[in-house]
Amino acid sequence: MESKAPQLGIKMSRGEAKAYVDQLNARVLHRWEERVTRGAFMTSLREGTLSLSTIRLFFKNWGAFTVEINTLIAASYHKHIGFFKRHTDLLGPFGAKVADEFVHPKPPGHILVMLQTAEALGLTKEEVLRQPMLPEARAILDFKRTLLWEGTVAEWWFSLLTEEPVGHWAASWYRALTSHYGFSREQAIYFSTHEEADLKEHAEGVMGHGSFNRLVMQRILEDGYADVREGYTLEYCALTAVDLFGFMHRGVYEQGLSERPRD
Repeated sequence: MESKAPQLGIKMSRGEAKAYVDQLNARVLHRWEERVTRGAFMTSLREGTLSLSTIRLFFKNWGAFTVEINTLIAASYHKHIGFFKRHTDLLGPFGAKVADEFVHPKPPGHILVMLQTAEALGLTKEEVLRQPMLPEARAILDFKRTLLWEGTVAEWWFSLLTEEPVGHWAASWYRALTSHYGFSREQAIYFSTHEEADLKEHAEGVMGHGSFNRLVMQRILEDGYADVREGYTLEYCALTAVDLFGFMHRGVYEQGLSERPRD
């Protein structure tokens, strides 16, 4: 049964809010399956037929994305502190989530393991951290940045439903790199770290990022705080984020084909 749509100023019960978030999360997972998992890029990666040059191109852009998206998540702690003052029980898990990005397994956190995997791919720090991103890769980052700084609390947090499918995506990358491309566990560490962070309780009790995000979304709906601008809806923010991840994959895949040496 389809749950009722949230309305600004109308508080949902805990059950209603959870039902709505669960239903939208299921749509996000289905959309991710269509737009990312079954796409040409991820299909070729899982089969071991994707060229290493295309993998390097993707990770060069993905690495740059991870640095910036983590800083946006940290900035959201400041930007949305008014909401979290009303829900002080979420301050601890939110602080742990932000810290996890920057200190696990040791500072600078996920940036460190990202650079370890980048090095295994033959990429330099300069290439990942200081070179321009492909427009197709920057699109998702700029969409999320716009939601944080120009949008509402609800718009930003509902765009983060993508963290759960990213965890499953990371597991696919880890299996592909270690099964088809000769990577060791240590070389593919970024992907195993990200799978754990997004999907599981880890690092002495840090809540999986996907689970925490859904809890925040539920509280937003329980508050009657589902404020969105004209032209935006909660579903739009969640599903457009998925579509732009798919756009990144397609863009890199097509660029890789165009750069392939001709016979």
